[in-house]
Amino acid sequence: MLKNIGFRAIIFSVNCFIAVAIALFIAFRLNFTNPWWAMIMVYLTSQTLSGTLRAKAIYRLLGTLMGGIAMLVIIPNLVDAPELTAAAVILWVALCVYGSVLDRTPRAYTLAVAGFTAALVGFPTVLDPDSVFDIAIARMEEIALGTLSAGLVHSLIFPRSVFSALLAKQTAMLADTRRWISDGLAQAPAPATEREQRRIAADVTELAILGRALRYDTAAQRPNQRLMRALDERLVVLLPRLSGIEDRIAALRRCGVLPDKVAKLIADVSRWFAQKETGDRTEVHGFKRAGAAILSATGPQSGWADLLTVSLVVRLEELIDSWQDCLELVTWARNPHAIDNRRLRAIITPRAAKPLHRDHGIAALSALTAGGAMAVCSAFWIATAWPNGAEAVGFVAVACSLFAAFDDPSLGMLTFIIGTVVSVPIAAIYQFGILPAIDGYTPLMISLAPALLPIGIAMAIPKYTSMGLALAFGFSVQLAIQSNYSADMATFLNSSIAIVLGFTVGVAATRLIRAIGAQTASRRLLRAGWRDLADLANGNINPTRAEWTSRMLDRVGLLLPRMSQAALSDVELRTADALHDLRTGINLIDLKQVAASLTERGRKTMVRVLTGTAEHFRAFARGRQHTLSPDLLHDIDVLIAYILVLSGADRIKGLAAIVGLRRDLYADAPPYSRSPLPLEATA
Repeated sequence: MLKNIGFRAIIFSVNCFIAVAIALFIAFRLNFTNPWWAMIMVYLTSQTLSGTLRAKAIYRLLGTLMGGIAMLVIIPNLVDAPELTAAAVILWVALCVYGSVLDRTPRAYTLAVAGFTAALVGFPTVLDPDSVFDIAIARMEEIALGTLSAGLVHSLIFPRSVFSALLAKQTAMLADTRRWISDGLAQAPAPATEREQRRIAADVTELAILGRALRYDTAAQRPNQRLMRALDERLVVLLPRLSGIEDRIAALRRCGVLPDKVAKLIADVSRWFAQKETGDRTEVHGFKRAGAAILSATGPQSGWADLLTVSLVVRLEELIDSWQDCLELVTWARNPHAIDNRRLRAIITPRAAKPLHRDHGIAALSALTAGGAMAVCSAFWIATAWPNGAEAVGFVAVACSLFAAFDDPSLGMLTFIIGTVVSVPIAAIYQFGILPAIDGYTPLMISLAPALLPIGIAMAIPKYTSMGLALAFGFSVQLAIQSNYSADMATFLNSSIAIVLGFTVGVAATRLIRAIGAQTASRRLLRAGWRDLADLANGNINPTRAEWTSRMLDRVGLLLPRMSQAALSDVELRTADALHDLRTGINLIDLKQVAASLTERGRKTMVRVLTGTAEHFRAFARGRQHTLSPDLLHDIDVLIAYILVLSGADRIKGLAAIVGLRRDLYADAPPYSRSPLPLEATA
């Protein structure tokens, strides 16, 4: 750990300590009931990036307000029925957990806080409803004080802006992307290269999350939000386009036919991507002229190699355009004075929101886990009349809310249990050995420094963040600093047991109901993609290209760490390729857009193609292996013939899409062969 300690980690820890000092000073002066709540809120809110910290602070304040108001509504109205009161609080927490798992953006933290704040306020008042207003107000004041203190200090003292982190991430990702695209065009992709390329998906999602925090950042220069959304949209399409290009190049090489003009264009584009500076649009225009010359050479009687070439050139031009847009948007983000407003309007006009993958099943299981765990702990509390039982139920809510989005939340809860157990002797030394000898605010803060500063440093190091936060949580709760010293061993042990019991019940409930392995998580992600492909083919959903690409690329990013952990003895996982599914969806979207230009029989053929494709992916989504029918391949080839006789942009777009779909579904099928045109197609 010592070798990971740097300037930033030390500054982060010192800032946390200063924020704690400010929070406790104000809490003591205002005679707050539980100043230690302000202390723990400093650590629960603190982030290494000022923008993400401010965002989290706002979400925490909103969540605290929501949870407090919910209890002020629920408790008085159920004052005569403690059982119903407890059930209502449990239901509220479960609903908040459900919503927080579904919303995978940083604002999900609002719902998580609203849930466990309600539990921490509500359960202590179940048997004493008259105190709900005082407890709710006190808890909101203490939480707000700690949150605001953290936000103020981290924003003023050596803040690290989100914008600087975003620029560094952009620079690294664009350099990797440039290299991967160049290598992918120049040679057949090796397995290691493919794994590296798929990391782009995770990087894109991370950039999008950082971008959401820009509005809260401390940086003097903040890029236009519309510009950042446009950049995000261009980034997400790079990978599927490169993936499709690699497939067409491989297919042409297997056919033994890679025309010289095409090979030269690919080599020139690969060399262009390899350059550090690729902002010259003169070369881009040259590539497009070369591509247009190749496309003009294809006709209604084109063979399979010609069709593959059309699909390749179309996707290559799209890749070049997207990359050029990325370079311009990055330049403008770093230097707003260089913005060409007319060009910027042309780029950002077609932008779309970034939809993310949502799993209602996992959200429901998370809510059920939280509700079940709190119900069990509540029953134990009532049955034993344990004085700290309400506290234990509150910590169950904290555990089930904070870690609900993990594949196996019990791992995070176990970290908190370990941190709590480790902090017990430290807190005991302070509680019974040091604090009795302390008289005054300044000696108190000096005495706390040896414990809090190392904890803050651990939180700033990614490898130890979870354990550092667990230590901060356990130490603060067990120390329970008050304005006047009044500790006893029974209260101390009961508090420690309440934390451990609460998190242990959360672990047990999670292991029984909610925990899923990497293999199951991977399978759920893949099947969600297959269900969407079936719905897309059937017309049940009609996303734009950008919307489809964003959601599927998000799934690719989610799959990366899970697939590396999963046991790939599962045939379904070994043969799965989320990027392949992403390309298939794009081809279906493009194909449906040219339907209006087809003849009536052509449209009927397309319906059969789409229906057959939907049945194939629907079977996959239901866990059944499905053998593609030769009839579907025949319909695809007939549809190619109908599209070949179209003219203009629809013909080029339709050919790129149908050739891509044929390659996606029948990669090993014999090449398409020219056949007599359907009679109606010539009419």
